[in-house]
Amino acid sequence: MIDYQSGYILRSVKPSFIYLSLFLALLLNFLPFGNHAWVPDLLIICIVFWNVHQHRYVGIVTAFLFGLVMDIHSGSLLGVHAFSYSLVSYLAIAWHNRITALTSFSQILNVFPIFLLVSLFPVLVNWALSEQIHWWGLTAIVQAMIEAMLWPLATNVLLFPQRRPIDVDPNRPL
Repeated sequence: MIDYQSGYILRSVKPSFIYLSLFLALLLNFLPFGNHAWVPDLLIICIVFWNVHQHRYVGIVTAFLFGLVMDIHSGSLLGVHAFSYSLVSYLAIAWHNRITALTSFSQILNVFPIFLLVSLFPVLVNWALSEQIHWWGLTAIVQAMIEAMLWPLATNVLLFPQRRPIDVDPNRPL
């Protein structure tokens, strides 16, 4: 795999690193920061990243299972996070060729609708069930913007173990 932005030829990723990063993101989501707009959903950033870059290891079923765990943790209606994570996972897999070929700023603009969908979906479900919209729920737009701004940082951190060194030894075969 080639990192188009830096020109690196990436090493193959270890599945243990993928699932370790997803588990650490899940644990960071469990921290008691509260339900504020400035708290990003680190798990969905990680799921979208691995769906874009390694969709053979992390797919819709993995996103669904992590969504069920988040539903149980947050105490929300069972299936809201599971469905939104699955839908977002599908979109990330469908757009993976487009996202990886773009520059960092363009990637931010392309993953923003994905993060906006996952942030606004619980608000829309609550609106459909209770027939009233809570305008404070629209602060999810701020959360989606923060998650999109964290995308380049997530890319650098999660691709770091796969990058080959720049100063390659000419006597080394690969």
